[in-house]
Amino acid sequence: MSKFSYVQVLQDADLPWVMSVEERAYDFPWTLRGFENSLEQGLNYLFKSEDNKNLGYCCLLPVLDEATVMNVCVAPEYQGKGVARLALEQILAKLKENSFQIVFLEVRISHEPAIKLYQSLGFSEDGLRKGYYRSQVWDEEAMELVEEREDAILMSCSLVD
Repeated sequence: MSKFSYVQVLQDADLPWVMSVEERAYDFPWTLRGFENSLEQGLNYLFKSEDNKNLGYCCLLPVLDEATVMNVCVAPEYQGKGVARLALEQILAKLKENSFQIVFLEVRISHEPAIKLYQSLGFSEDGLRKGYYRSQVWDEEAMELVEEREDAILMSCSLVD
């Protein structure tokens, strides 16, 4: 079993793996162009194991002394094993070392494990963004998946002592 060990900078060459995970993990995945834009504008990390396997990734958008988490994902086969917690702890420490003051993110209101993780890392709830996320639900009458909108919780974490 691969255990999380460190984060490294995400590169263009990593995008095929990232896209394969993104498409398995989300009903509405980012596009390749979305990741290419993030590589041009953001801070992007791969989560790596002790034996150098890719476990997940995180894309952040820096603006002056602030950073916004745009996408964080652990490959489905490694979810629920503490990878995201350890990786985000390292990323938050790197941001603090580089004089970032605050980190923002949005999270689906239904994603309880992520909300609890972010709260345990020091994030607090700042508000609600109505209908922010696309979602799919099963319509029993129509016997098909239908698209709906889901609210996002806005969260922030101060990196100032």
